[in-house]
Amino acid sequence: MDLSLTSLQQDIVRALAYFDVFLYPLTKEQVYAYLPRNSVPIQQLENDLKDLVCAGLLKEYAGYYFFADRSSAVATTRREDERRAAAMLKRAFWISLFLKQIPFVRAVFITGSLSKNVASPSSDVDFMIVTAPNRLWISKMILTGIRRIFFFNTIKYFCFNLFVTKKGFSFPEKNVFNAIEIATTQVLWNEAVHDKFLSANSWVRMFLPNWNKNHQGFRLLRSKASPIQTILEFVLNALPLNSLDDFLLDTARKFWKKRNSHLDEDRFDALFQCKPDISSVWSHDHQTQTMNEYRRRLAQFGIRETA
Repeated sequence: MDLSLTSLQQDIVRALAYFDVFLYPLTKEQVYAYLPRNSVPIQQLENDLKDLVCAGLLKEYAGYYFFADRSSAVATTRREDERRAAAMLKRAFWISLFLKQIPFVRAVFITGSLSKNVASPSSDVDFMIVTAPNRLWISKMILTGIRRIFFFNTIKYFCFNLFVTKKGFSFPEKNVFNAIEIATTQVLWNEAVHDKFLSANSWVRMFLPNWNKNHQGFRLLRSKASPIQTILEFVLNALPLNSLDDFLLDTARKFWKKRNSHLDEDRFDALFQCKPDISSVWSHDHQTQTMNEYRRRLAQFGIRETA
């Protein structure tokens, strides 16, 4: 497509193209927050959005902007998904109250689509769990066991897709995917730890210079540790927990290596992070799929991804 777009208009397209992968239209405030390079007055952004609508490149419906080849139904769907997300976030708050009792858990964040305040009928509540050092795999074992025994291994409201300690805060791969995932995390418990997580990933502003910390509309749990957790940790600390944590890490790595023997070492480490300070399983390689779709959309407009 041969388009004569200004630098700002190209960045608007970049912001919209990324979220178009998820059929997620943006408000003007969100377009501004997700601009990849330009820190401009929002009035200038509004003028360029109007120009792009007049040029037939974008549509605007109910305050949402999206590409002209999309139906206005994407805006209607987003409003429905926002209402569903609000209900799920309330439930996630109460689940985090339970998670706060688990030994060695230090903070609870929300990631995934719910962190962006949308939820489809099939969406899960994706938790990011921060644990004490040398206790990550013990905490994961406890939570996985509780989910399997008492909640029939359902992941709808108990999807623990990422465990980290403070040493695992920094994301080594710096790209727009990780920048947006980090920026949109929502904290349910322990805002002070969340602030440290954001500080450890200050590089996010390389991709999102206009972004500011998300101020949530719901209350947070008190940062103080629960008495139940304190008592449980006192009892458990009488055991050789460092050795147990190492054993669980080694067992998990061998398990995933055996199930994915077709992957080479580098590919395995990218999809299955089994380390002392981070545990994640991305078997569907969502990041690569998203980035490929994002670049394909940019190519349709003759625009390159910014570095």
